[in-house]
Order: sequence, then structure tokens, then C-alpha cells
Amino acid sequence: MMTPNTNVGQVGNLSHMRILSLDLGTTYFKGCLFDRQGQIVARFKRPLAKQAPLPGRCELDPEWFRRTIAEVIAELGSTAGGLADVAAVTFATQTNSFLLLDRNERPLTPIILWPDDRARPMADETSRLLDGLALRATTGVPEIGHQFMAAKLLWLRSKSAEVWSLARRLCLISDYLTLWMTGRHATEAGAAGLTGLLDVHRLQWWPDACRRFGIPREWLPECVRAGTDLGPIRAEVADALGLPRRCRFVAGCLDQYAGAIGAGNITPGGVSETTGTVLATVRCADRFDASLPPSVFQGPGFAPKIVFHMVFGNFSANILEAYRNSLPDRPDFDDLVGEAVEIAPGADGLRFDRLAEEPGGAPMFHGLTDRHGRGHKVRAILEAVAFALAGQVEQLCDGRRPVEIRSVGGAARSDFWRQLKADVLGCPVASSSCPEPTSLGAAMLAAVALGLGKPEEIVSAWARAGPPAYPDPRRHTVYRDLLPVV
Repeated sequence: MMTPNTNVGQVGNLSHMRILSLDLGTTYFKGCLFDRQGQIVARFKRPLAKQAPLPGRCELDPEWFRRTIAEVIAELGSTAGGLADVAAVTFATQTNSFLLLDRNERPLTPIILWPDDRARPMADETSRLLDGLALRATTGVPEIGHQFMAAKLLWLRSKSAEVWSLARRLCLISDYLTLWMTGRHATEAGAAGLTGLLDVHRLQWWPDACRRFGIPREWLPECVRAGTDLGPIRAEVADALGLPRRCRFVAGCLDQYAGAIGAGNITPGGVSETTGTVLATVRCADRFDASLPPSVFQGPGFAPKIVFHMVFGNFSANILEAYRNSLPDRPDFDDLVGEAVEIAPGADGLRFDRLAEEPGGAPMFHGLTDRHGRGHKVRAILEAVAFALAGQVEQLCDGRRPVEIRSVGGAARSDFWRQLKADVLGCPVASSSCPEPTSLGAAMLAAVALGLGKPEEIVSAWARAGPPAYPDPRRHTVYRDLLPVV
């Protein structure tokens, strides 16, 4: 399991300590302060100032990144009456978002975010470079697409020779935070694993893949397991951010894994799901499983015998958002979902089809007639996402119904949508009572590193769930007949 910090005395009075958790998301950067009981003391978020200098680009200015993290931390301190009792800083992070640094650790590129499409023309070359490699067996990644870091590094090597020649360090977005705060060039194994360049069995960069993509070994950070204490924050950084010099920096983890931990999913067999920007289902396991369907990703957890199996896709709450954005009155999401409550299961034959082809296009429907109103459309969207979730659970659990699913993400706050998922899945669905379960999961890792308890003790005390939604047998029968064949 996670190894507690042996330098507990350096963090001061643990009875009054707090943990600062940073969520480096794709839509928002969030900050949360947690007390010793795992309760939120303060939280704050800032939307990402994404830049698109050319079509298909998706970037962040590294200076904006550091300035915004500083502002988020300052706002937390202002709300909570200071930061003098912060014992550790940690993070939850996206992956495949990265930048290159020169020999003096100055950025040579913007932070290139994972949705960036510049490497789409390199897709064939990316696939060719992987021929003959045991990609899935070594990395737990089924395939490397054009939005992966490796494909974009291939693009940079081809299109930006000068930048490539000056580069000396490669950082994922959370590695850049770690380097800034600690001076250590380190990466978390779960986030690094989803690049397709890490041997997840040895927690080392995979020489064969790195060599084929032309990535020098000396550019790459050391790989550590989630929950590793990386030492104190650098004195000058702590002073600038208003943090105590004794404050530790603990490696967090991939945001989807952090959400699973925050939901209490740390025991093999546990299942959690996130319905947010993407739809992701995570199953906790005790081993790497080569027999899983090819769409399943597998990544290292916070302990040697913890492996997270994950399926994700873009069929998520973004569909409902696209529909809301297409409406002239732009209603509140709660009001919009409320219109679906009175519609019968199956939405009177209406099915979500796909998003319109044009950028920002609204959802399109199959079987639409004059008798279908806005509530029918909303219900059809909610059902379509629940069906997609059922497909993910099927792939992870081999047809076995989970005892319970823990739900996180924005959609978890909707009692109706959670009930609908329970009716479709045929098992209870419970949500975290914490409004920021992803940040909570990262904070749990830090709590263990600080010596506040064993993982199961921290999770038992901190991962509080609300009453589960239980499936209605009648509605489950209706949905079982409507479920697409996986």
C-alpha cells in the first residue's frame, strides 16, 4: 500500500493540518483545502485560458499556468484565513498534455493539451512506428492515437526542428507543476502510463517505444507511484505562494483514478464512473489482466497490487451540454433535466443519434416526430449516456453486475440521472457526498503519505457516499430490452 511519510515531525501539528489539492482539469483548474477529517475548508476554480493560434490547436501559456495556480492558492488562503497549517500539496491531473523545456528549464513550447489535433496527419506514421511492439501487454494502452503525446512529439520533431534540438526535458502538465514546486523532474505512474510510453509492470519508460518515436531517455522524468512524498516545496516557491516552508509535495495521480479513490473505489472488484467531459468507468483490480477486451486501459495504482482498469469515451454529459447550448433560452441544467422526469422510459421511441457534423452542432435524433417535445429529447440523451455506461461496465466486468457503482462528476449531482443509471444498469448507484471527489482522492493520497492512517482507514473515514439509488425492477426490464448489443 502507500508508504507513509517518515518525516511526519517536519509537517507540524497534525491535529490542525490541512491538505491543498489541485485539480488540473481540461475545463477548470480547481483548488481545495481539506481538513484532517477530509472536509472541504475552501475551494476555488478558474476556467482554462485555452489558446488556438491555428485551427485544431489547443494550448496553454506556461506563464498563465503558473500565475493561475498561484492565484488559486492565494484565493484558498484568503477564504480559509491563511495557509500556515498546510502540511502538503498534491494534485489530480489530465494526461497527454505536455511541454518541452530547454537546458535551463525554460519552456520551448506552450503546454500542448491532449485535445490538440495538430498530429492528425501523423496518424499513419504513428501506427507504423508501433508495428511489432507489444503495446497493450507492456503499457496497458490499446492504441496510441493522434491526440496522444507521442504523436505530437513526432509532429514537433518533424515540424519544429529548432525546438527539438534545444529540448532537454519533457514534462506532462503535472510534471511541470512538480518541477516548479520541488525542483524534481518526476512523473506519476498512472498519468505516465496513459501516454503509451511506460512499461507499467516495471514503472519505467519503455525503451523500444521511446526509441521509435525518437524521444531521448534523458528528457524523461523519473517515474513514481501515486502517493509518493517528493519532499518539501522549494523555500522560494513556498514563500511566494504563502505556504509554510515545511509543506510537503505529494505525487497525486491521474484525475480518473483520483475520482475513483475519492469515491471509495480502492478494493479489487469496486467500480466507479465519471460522467463529465468524458464518460469513464474505472474498476479496481489486483492484477494486470491480458484477457480484458481490447478497449480497456490498464494503469498502475497507488500500491503494487492495485491496478485500475478503465474504459472511457466522448459520449457523456457533453451531449447534454451541446443540446442546452443549441436552445435559444439556454436553460439551467437542473431545469432541463427536470423536463425529462415526466417522460416514460424509452422516451416514446425517441433515440439520440449523433451530433451534427458542423463544429458546435446540436444533437440529432432518430425517430423524431411532432409528439416529441424537449423533455423527450433530454430523456433520450440521458438514456443514451446511461446505455454507453452500461456498455463500459459490461466490458470491465465481463457481464457480472457490480454490487454497487460509485458515481462522480457533474452528472452525479442529479438524483434523476443517477436513478436512471441504476434502472439501466440493474444495480445501486451512489454518489460521493463531497462536491469535489477528484480533489478528495488526491488529498487521501497525501493524508496517507503524511502518516494520518492506512489507505483503507482514510478512505473509510473520508469517502462518504449519499444514499444509493436502487434500480426499479419494472424500469430495468424496459431498459434491458432497449439496451444496444455491446
